[in-house]
Amino acid sequence: MKRLYVGIIGVFGVYVLTFVVYLLKGDLFHIPHEMVGTLADPHTFMTNEEIAKAESLSRIRSLAYFVSSPLQIGLTLVLLGAAVRFRNGVEKLFRASFLQMAAFVLLFSLLLDVLFLPVDIFLYRIDRAYGISTETLAIFWSDQGKDFVVNLLGTIVMAAIFRWLLRRSPRRWWIWFWFISIPMILFITFIQPVVLDPLYNDFQPLQNQALKQQILHLAAQSHIPADQVYQVNMSERTSAINAYVNGIGGNARIVLWDTMLQKLQPDEILTVMAHEMGHYVERHIYLGILYGIALSFVGFWLASLAYRFFVRRWGSVWGIKGEQDLAALPVLLLIVTLMSFISAPAQNAFSRVIEHRADVYSMRMTGDGSAAIRAFQQIAKVNLSPVTQPKLVQWFRGSHPTIMERIRYFEQFDH
Repeated sequence: MKRLYVGIIGVFGVYVLTFVVYLLKGDLFHIPHEMVGTLADPHTFMTNEEIAKAESLSRIRSLAYFVSSPLQIGLTLVLLGAAVRFRNGVEKLFRASFLQMAAFVLLFSLLLDVLFLPVDIFLYRIDRAYGISTETLAIFWSDQGKDFVVNLLGTIVMAAIFRWLLRRSPRRWWIWFWFISIPMILFITFIQPVVLDPLYNDFQPLQNQALKQQILHLAAQSHIPADQVYQVNMSERTSAINAYVNGIGGNARIVLWDTMLQKLQPDEILTVMAHEMGHYVERHIYLGILYGIALSFVGFWLASLAYRFFVRRWGSVWGIKGEQDLAALPVLLLIVTLMSFISAPAQNAFSRVIEHRADVYSMRMTGDGSAAIRAFQQIAKVNLSPVTQPKLVQWFRGSHPTIMERIRYFEQFDH
């Protein structure tokens, strides 16, 4: 076992060193020669200090991303011995199977969260140092606690369903789990704007009445049955700019961060809001759900094969008794984390397509390329976002086209 742990640490060390050299040493953010001096060239709208800070912050965040998932996988593997001890403990404390499972999930989740806390604190301090985060320590710890409770409850529900299905259909549990996950995803998406999001932030109707009427007029032109636009008090957490649309059915909301109201001009905001309306009109939320459901079908099937193979091949090394053993639950977490990491490029590729479609819709509705360009130049400045990203980072982290790509598109409408 000691040799195994040494091997895991060695492989992880080489992996981290490779990404340190790639992300921290290379010239990753150069723009094509033909873009120099254009509206997409950051030197035309950002200071040298802002460009340097944006590139530095992007390197750090990308390194944290590429390290975090493999670190969680490695930690989970190393902690399988602790999982066996947790299982023995909860089986002595409780007779009821559900209570044993809930207590086990609580203990293992708490252990992982505590071990990952230094990473969260490091990223919090980095964002504070770069001026992106305005979050106080009180808000940071409050969010950490809320995240833990929400994730814990969700994990307990999913683990209970998984164990129930595994007992009744040991070989086909994955397809039943997939079926059950569909209404669960729809339910969570439906309640998110009115139940989950308000746990973290205060939402209220847009206070700028003139801007509100302009946005509602745009919504009417798009045949969106909206009578309200929301703003959210993100300024207590960040100086960054953003807006989004989420929810489905009667709970769908178009939301502006209050930072956007402070830092963008009305015509710039309208191009961003037209983009968000494009998501609504073209039903991108539903398309995203369908794409996720299709991807998860393959994912559940592969996860079932990997879970069975791992437990049967190596479970006894740690003292895992079989697929239905509580101590095997972290194996499933390990597999899900790995598959989520590997599938990120496919998820982001789909996301970039619908984000570009929303940009197209924005220009169709407003035709104001100049305002859109100014909006994204300001977003790059305020959010400290490089206008371009290296391909590997864009594949794994790029849920949107790069700012350079978006500005180049908007230039067609800059009259």
